[in-house]
Amino acid sequence: MKFRLPKRQPATPGAEAFLAHFCESIDRSIPGLRTTFIIAGLVAAAARTGPAADFLFVTGLLFHFAIRFEHWWITKRTR
Repeated sequence: MKFRLPKRQPATPGAEAFLAHFCESIDRSIPGLRTTFIIAGLVAAAARTGPAADFLFVTGLLFHFAIRFEHWWITKRTR
């Protein structure tokens, strides 16, 4: 999920800098999205919305597993 981009150089085009900033902001928002999707899935399940509840909850779980895998992968590589 996290990848290293070189720091912005003075000759870097604006579009590349915007893309780097955009990807970094999405990466920072994933833990919040994970919690939001899991809670929304539980609320939707309580409201008995069917497939929408399943989709929201599973999306939150996938974000959770992706974050855990990334953490595991980084710690395994640094040992």
